[in-house]
Amino acid sequence: MEFGQIVAPTIKELFIERIEGLILSGTLKPGDKLPSERELAEQMRISKTIVHIGLEDLARMGFLEVTPRRGTVVADFAERGNLETLNAILRYNGGKLDRPMVISIIELRSAVEGGALIRLGRRHTAEDLDVLRGMLAEYTEIARHEPDTATVADALARFHYRICTLSGNQLFPLIMNAFRGVGSALWESSASFWGTSALLEQGRRILAFLEDGKGEAAADYLNSLFDHYLENMP
Repeated sequence: MEFGQIVAPTIKELFIERIEGLILSGTLKPGDKLPSERELAEQMRISKTIVHIGLEDLARMGFLEVTPRRGTVVADFAERGNLETLNAILRYNGGKLDRPMVISIIELRSAVEGGALIRLGRRHTAEDLDVLRGMLAEYTEIARHEPDTATVADALARFHYRICTLSGNQLFPLIMNAFRGVGSALWESSASFWGTSALLEQGRRILAFLEDGKGEAAADYLNSLFDHYLENMP
């Protein structure tokens, strides 16, 4: 067994995490003005260069707004944020997603994958369905060996990502992949919630709808699964 190298965070990363923590904890609120770069550097005993670069990164992530003459103020990250902001929130919460965030991610997935299923139901090829059948066959083989939750979650995610890819819409898979890191915790939660056998049966039902050209029915079925999960999620 090999153990990977331990890499300490850089001063810039520590600075960013400190400011993120103050914002996410509510200590710093939208509209609050930060000290100047020189004052921050002196108070935190780090170089002004690191402060400058760190503030730029925080502004790019939607946590801060830097404007001439006004200086640096805390921004409303819910309004200005992006995927990096979401990753920062996840880090702050120790990798856990709270219920509002879970609902938001599931609603996004419903819109994206639901649209992919409708599109795929209308214009799939025989080869598209063969790809999905092959993935379910692989999943069936995996299930025979009592896989751990992470393995089941990975197989589950790959099947649903492939639906988005096969839909022919170029943005659907990009959006799903953008949330792959954040959504990993949710995939594992789903795998634990449903169990291997139930997930396999769900995949088969979705495939059956697509084989019949009933993409809308497949999307409705997927949404019913989401509703059940949200009503009973741990």
